[in-house]
Amino acid sequence: MGDKITQSMQKFSRSVIVPVKFMAVMGLFLAISVILQLEFMPSFIQTFGLLIKTMMDGMLNNLSLIFCIGIAAALANKNKAEAALIALISFLFFLAANNTWLSLTNQLAKSGEMGLFGTGQGMVLGFQVVDMNVFLGMIIGCLVGYFHNKFSDKKFADFLSIYGESRYTFMLLIPTILVLAIAMSYIWPVINGWISSLSGFILTTGLLGVFIYAFGNRFLIPTGLHHLLWMPFCFTPLGGTAEINGQMYSGAVNIFYAQMANAGSITTLDPSLRFATFGFVKIFGSIAVAAAIIYCAKKERKDEVKGMILPSAFVATIAGITEPLDFSFLFASPLLWLVHSLLTAISETVLWGLGARTYMLYGLIDTVISNSAFNPSVTKFYLVIIVGIIMTVIWFFTFVFLINKLNIKTPGREEVVVEGAGKNAPDSSDDDINLVIVGLGGEANIETVANCMTRLRVIVKDENQVDKHILEKVSKQKGIVTNGKNIQVIIGMGVQSFKEDVCEKLGISE
Repeated sequence: MGDKITQSMQKFSRSVIVPVKFMAVMGLFLAISVILQLEFMPSFIQTFGLLIKTMMDGMLNNLSLIFCIGIAAALANKNKAEAALIALISFLFFLAANNTWLSLTNQLAKSGEMGLFGTGQGMVLGFQVVDMNVFLGMIIGCLVGYFHNKFSDKKFADFLSIYGESRYTFMLLIPTILVLAIAMSYIWPVINGWISSLSGFILTTGLLGVFIYAFGNRFLIPTGLHHLLWMPFCFTPLGGTAEINGQMYSGAVNIFYAQMANAGSITTLDPSLRFATFGFVKIFGSIAVAAAIIYCAKKERKDEVKGMILPSAFVATIAGITEPLDFSFLFASPLLWLVHSLLTAISETVLWGLGARTYMLYGLIDTVISNSAFNPSVTKFYLVIIVGIIMTVIWFFTFVFLINKLNIKTPGREEVVVEGAGKNAPDSSDDDINLVIVGLGGEANIETVANCMTRLRVIVKDENQVDKHILEKVSKQKGIVTNGKNIQVIIGMGVQSFKEDVCEKLGISE
């Protein structure tokens, strides 16, 4: 039961990442649109910037639908396009049914001076419904994904075949969505009250709350469950709610993007931003860790270590993808990972305590461009630079001290041992795809293959058939994580195409 719960949580967390990755692109273009609309820009450039901003607002204001479709497609084991279409229709069904039920039972809230704010209801695609925000998309997306995987293989006799497979799933979802739409009219107001209370508690715990959030967000990375911590705070009401230019936004990232779109009138950034600063460690912490590992490597192996660590450090600093670097030392010493997480928490707490209000979700590119839309007096970006330099030095010497004092076998310090091939290992000429398949116990032992932002995630039938020694021979891997039948191979940013190659080799649809 424990393994199934963990697998379900990890599957959900990686499905949520699918739409979040597109959010990064939206934020980049939103920042560019703000810059293009600055007063000194020619009028035609300002018009072009306004058009881009309007396009990005179209995405920002419909995140619930985007998450619904993205999650359903990501969760679907096959026929992803049909799952996405069912998710879209189910979302529209919910809106229509919920609006009609609220109307029939005289529960529709009256719009006041601030619109529907504070009433527990909101407008979604022209429908007035219970205000579930992004949670609505997540719930329906998960429902569709579950129903699709469970019932889409059902086939009927020829004269009824039109009602089989994905259409059967669709038929089952119609009454399910109807019941959900009615139930949420009564259940969600209660849940919304709980969310508001929890959010208020976290937001009022001050620096302690920042420390706990920052520590957990970094420390949970090896489990792959860190998405379940930061994502709700960044994209749902759990991270806070704010009214910007007459419209309500929920979640730290959504609020920041909305303020970015109105940067000219913003003098103070919303306090929810405390949940969107974990890019600090990706920039400064990565530089320090990489420098420490290279410094502590044996002299004769420094060039080899540089070749391995510097590309990972560059990707971590510039793009914010830290896992290739993280897994270069995590398994060598869990203590180093604990210290790394503590230094991360200390850094974010100090920054917030000093008054820095800088958005840092990903890497250096996203950080610089996004914050350039605001006056430096608003973001206090200079504090990030000052604290970043100081913490980089502290990070570096702390890691060097621990690595040398405890003789931790970080890259370049381990003993070089030439091992023989593992059991059932293919010839050295075989490629990474064959190594992964054999290392996972062969084609017959592989149940599902998926990926998140940097990891190949596989569920096997028998974990005892997995040969970690073979998986470690994969040239592209940066680390192996095993948790029962759930196997993760850390690949990096190229994991999507790598997964596609594995699926093609296995002859399974994605």
